[in-house]
Amino acid sequence: MKIYGIISEFNPFHTGHARIVAAAREMGADAVVAIMSGNAVQRGELAALDKYLRAEAATRAGVDLVLELPFPWSAASAEYFARAGVYLASQICTDLIFGSECGDIDALKNAASLARSEDFREEYRRRIESGERAAGCYFSMLKERGCPEFSSNDILGIEYIRAACDLGVPLEMHTIRREGADYNDTELGSSQYPSATAIRKMWQEFGFEDSAKYMPRDAYSVYEKAYFEGEMCDVYQLSRAILTYFRLRSPSDFSDFAETEGGIVNRICTLAHECASLEELEEKLSTKRYTDAKLRRALLFSMTEVTRELLGELPEYTTLLAANSKGRELLAANRKSGGITVVTKPADMPADSAQALAARRLDAIFTLAKMQPNSSGEYMKRGAYIE
Repeated sequence: MKIYGIISEFNPFHTGHARIVAAAREMGADAVVAIMSGNAVQRGELAALDKYLRAEAATRAGVDLVLELPFPWSAASAEYFARAGVYLASQICTDLIFGSECGDIDALKNAASLARSEDFREEYRRRIESGERAAGCYFSMLKERGCPEFSSNDILGIEYIRAACDLGVPLEMHTIRREGADYNDTELGSSQYPSATAIRKMWQEFGFEDSAKYMPRDAYSVYEKAYFEGEMCDVYQLSRAILTYFRLRSPSDFSDFAETEGGIVNRICTLAHECASLEELEEKLSTKRYTDAKLRRALLFSMTEVTRELLGELPEYTTLLAANSKGRELLAANRKSGGITVVTKPADMPADSAQALAARRLDAIFTLAKMQPNSSGEYMKRGAYIE
C-alpha cells in the first residue's frame, strides 16, 4: 500500500495544496496523510485558524488523515521542522511528496548530500557565528558547491531529504514544481496558485468573500463559517500582554530557551520597556543579522518556555486532527503495529510531558489571540473531525 505524506501548514489550504494532493493520487497513492502544523506555524507565527478547523478543511478537500506536527517543532527553523515532520511521516507513510521551486528531486538529493557533510556543517556554523543570516548563508554555500539557485521550498525539500537520511527512515521522496506565487508573495496577482501569505493578507485587508476562487469549495466553506464566527486569530490582540510579560522579566530568565542566543532576549527585554505596541517592538527588533522569523520564534519560545533540549528531541506523540474512513483504517493499522502514539482526546496527553506542557502554554496564548477569545482549556475539550 502506497501512503503519501505531506508535511504542511495549510494556513489556509488552497489550490496549490490541492494540486499536491492530486499529484500524489496520480503517482499511485492509496492514501494521503498530512502531517500538519498545529496552532503555531513554521515562521514563528500563530496560525490564522486553529488546527482542527484547518484539518477539517483539508479532509473535506481530499486528504485522508491529518495528524499534528506539534509545537514547538511546528514553529521551528527548517532543520527542526523538517526533522520532526519526517519522523512523524515515516511512522505511517511510505512516501513523502512536496512542492519545490526547482521541481528536480535529483538536484535536491544532491544538495542534501552536500549539506550533510561535516565540512558543510562546520563552515555553516562558523559563518552564522560571524553574523551571516541563516537562509542567505545556506543558499550561498550550496551555490558555491555547484548547486543551482534554490528558493524557500527547495530548502525545505533539502531538509526533508537530509532528515530522512539522518534518521535512517525509508521514505521515498517526490517533488512537483511549485507554480504560481512564491512562498512569501503578499500579492495575489493573476495566478490560480497564490501563496497562503497573500490569502491571509486579503482576509485582513479586504474581507473574506473574494478568496473563494483560490481555495477548493469544501475547504472554503469551513473557513467562511469560522471567519464570520470570530475564529480568526490575530497575535496583535495580545500586544499589551506580550509587552507586559517581557517588561516583568530579565534576560537571565531565558538562558535555557530555544532561539534566544546572541543577545536577542537582552534586546527584547530592553525594547519592551520602550515600545507601546507589538508592532513597534517587532520593528525595532529587526536587524540585518536576524530574520523576522527568528525574532518571532525568540518571542514565542520565550513565552512558552521551550528549551533547546526539547527542540532537539523528537515528538513523543502526535494528535489526531481529522480523518475519513480510509484515514481511520490507517490509524487502526498503526495501533496494531505498535506505531507512533496518536492521541485522539487532548485530555489524554501525558501530564508530565515537556511536549504536552509546551502545547498547553501555546494554547493559552492562541485562545486569547482569537477574535472571539476563549478559555485556555478549550483545546482539552476539542475532538478530531471525523468524516
